[in-house]
Amino acid sequence: MTADFIRKTEANFSKLTKGLKVVADALLSDPMIFAIHPAKKVGDILGVSETMVIRFCHSIEYNGYTSLQKEVRQHLLELSQTSNHDMKIEANYFAESVQKDIKMIENNLEKLSIHDMEKIVETIIDCEKIVVAGYHHSFTFAHWLYFNLNYIVGNADLYRPETDAGLLDLLPNKACIIVFSFYRYAIDTIRLAEEAKAKGITVITITDSRVSPVVEFADICISLSINQHTLFSKGPVTLAVINAILFELVERVENRGKIQSTYKYFIKDGE
Repeated sequence: MTADFIRKTEANFSKLTKGLKVVADALLSDPMIFAIHPAKKVGDILGVSETMVIRFCHSIEYNGYTSLQKEVRQHLLELSQTSNHDMKIEANYFAESVQKDIKMIENNLEKLSIHDMEKIVETIIDCEKIVVAGYHHSFTFAHWLYFNLNYIVGNADLYRPETDAGLLDLLPNKACIIVFSFYRYAIDTIRLAEEAKAKGITVITITDSRVSPVVEFADICISLSINQHTLFSKGPVTLAVINAILFELVERVENRGKIQSTYKYFIKDGE
């Protein structure tokens, strides 16, 4: 069951100012900060004022920071008790790591917008050309999506900045670009999304914050709740979301008789 503070934050997010959105995004991504720190410390961590944190509390219908913090603490306590009760695996470092990944995926599933996921799948099906981009560690996610899209729909390109200058000018009218952008956000990725947006190309972004720089150029955005201070944490949840898109894409393309023959030979037969 979704906690009240999560529902209230998501319901009011679009109406918040830019500064308040920073606080909102932090609450949704890492509520532990709010559970253990006073409002002033939370402001210091997020780079905003204590007043901004308190204003945020009022903006999502709480009397003040204390009432929000109390609810966050109760929610995390209940999660902890449930997790301890359900834990069947003998405690060891490897199992704990896997459990953390599972928990992060579950938390993101609760917040994932079915509407946005539907739009991504239908946009991919409708496009004549799909360009997938990701720099640095995001390149891994971009390559995985590109590789499988070509087996399923057969019209994807993996953007390579060293050779693909001017590629956006060569795209057909029905094209889209899928951009992976994670902290620390590569400036070239942001510029690519900005250029695509200016040219009227549909921009889909998968990122780690509702206030990441690439969001303002996105037509469709999947914002994942990820611990930005841990490099490895983004892998499992990002790949889980990509695979969810791919599985649904396969289902719909098969039903419409548009599946590539390469899919049946190289992917489906190997399941």
